[in-house]
Amino acid sequence: MHTVNSIVNRLLALAAAGIVAFSSSATFAQGGNFTKLPASVNSPTESEVLPVISADGKWLYFARPRVGIDGNTVIDIWCSRHDSTDRFATATIQGGKLASRYGIAVTSVAPDDNTLFLIGKLREAQRAEDRVMVTHRTKDGWAVPQPIHINDLNARGNVIDFAFGPDQQTLILSMQHDSSMGGQDLFVCFLDEKSNTWSTPLWLGAEINSRSNEITPYLAADGKTLYFSSDRSGGIGELDVWRAERLDDGWRHWSAPEHLDNTINRPGRTSYYSEDAAGKYAYYVWRRSQDDQTDIFRSPAPARIVPVVLISGRVHDETGATLEATIRYERLSDGKTLGLAHSDPATGAFQITVPAGEVYSLYAEQHGYIPTSESFDTKAVKAYSTITKDLTLVKIKENAVVRLNNIFFETDKATLLPESFAELHRLADVMKGDQSIRVAIEGYTDSTGSAEHNKKLSEARAEAVVDYLISQTVASNRLEAHGYGSERPLESNATEEGRATNRRVEFRIVGN
Repeated sequence: MHTVNSIVNRLLALAAAGIVAFSSSATFAQGGNFTKLPASVNSPTESEVLPVISADGKWLYFARPRVGIDGNTVIDIWCSRHDSTDRFATATIQGGKLASRYGIAVTSVAPDDNTLFLIGKLREAQRAEDRVMVTHRTKDGWAVPQPIHINDLNARGNVIDFAFGPDQQTLILSMQHDSSMGGQDLFVCFLDEKSNTWSTPLWLGAEINSRSNEITPYLAADGKTLYFSSDRSGGIGELDVWRAERLDDGWRHWSAPEHLDNTINRPGRTSYYSEDAAGKYAYYVWRRSQDDQTDIFRSPAPARIVPVVLISGRVHDETGATLEATIRYERLSDGKTLGLAHSDPATGAFQITVPAGEVYSLYAEQHGYIPTSESFDTKAVKAYSTITKDLTLVKIKENAVVRLNNIFFETDKATLLPESFAELHRLADVMKGDQSIRVAIEGYTDSTGSAEHNKKLSEARAEAVVDYLISQTVASNRLEAHGYGSERPLESNATEEGRATNRRVEFRIVGN
């Protein structure tokens, strides 16, 4: 079986011996649209490789070689903070649980800024197939990286490149394989959360792969746009950056790869492309030839194919106390879960990125709490935008009340719309997971219409929710339905916003 250790060989090969003259000032060395990052990032005597920018553009991770205690060359993780004045702080080596005498690098940063995907080796006895790893932020820093297992990798040759998607459930690979067209081709794997393994690599097809090499892939924040470097014909250097767009929900139908011309590429070798979620800057490495030193550059990012929305906030409980949680997001139109994120255990902060054009539901989960959700409509978004919304988790206890935000009915009817089913499935799972819970489903309306009509409508809607939960095998004796019409408004009914808030269905624990 091929060893994933070989990506370290590629990184070490990039650490060539040539020295590029560079000023020690903190200003950028300009060359057209090509901006060499300052001395706070690029060393005048060492190569910098595998730059990865965080989604919010605040953290730049990269690898730099050094001579280990046994005389062999190894790589370490370095990081520089990028601030609002467009300055990069002096890069620092990432020690602690991310330190390794055998070599380690960041291959992807999740949009939540709380998850890093790594390649390398932490200890002498670590198996080759365990050298792709993941670590999550804890209150005390990064956790000890845990191995990632890929089923039936079956790669040929001695180099693999890895790029994890923004959903934390997709992995793009560049490798030689029996199904490759020529050199290294692009493949995709998917996370199976139940087994905590990654699926057998799926070839991305002839629309994107060629008889040349496709290497150093990067899946953009929209989850649809794929960047990679290739030595195929049509470039202007020995190795150029190309991009293609995924045209459907599958992974075999792509637009024709587009060469990024001289906005990113130039004579020489350009690779390891990444960009911030805003699509403001592209980061990559460049060297004149195989024998030159590699440095990190940036340029204005190419125009976006698909607009991206960055959703951020905090997870906390009813008292405002910070919570560590898993956040998932789904497409409301079909209830499909699209990805996950993790909140910062110390601050509760989280971030995700989604392509514009859909209505999404975002929900947080933590043991002992009722999952709560919010919905976001991005259909009208035409350019990069941000949304801030906190998620409040309610502890499972008697009289705890949770508003079911993603329950939808036909207008003035008690007919549940399909967009409601994902929320109700989660509620059913909570009740099936804790058989002691008994709940009241409570319906409310705004003040439009007569009091009698509103009372009947709210009762019918609560009963519709109860009926659906029973259909999901929740016992009927654990459920009750109540309708309160326009009683107990949360906001004034004088505005549409207030009326929308008052039209609601709530979940109240009446026994535990």
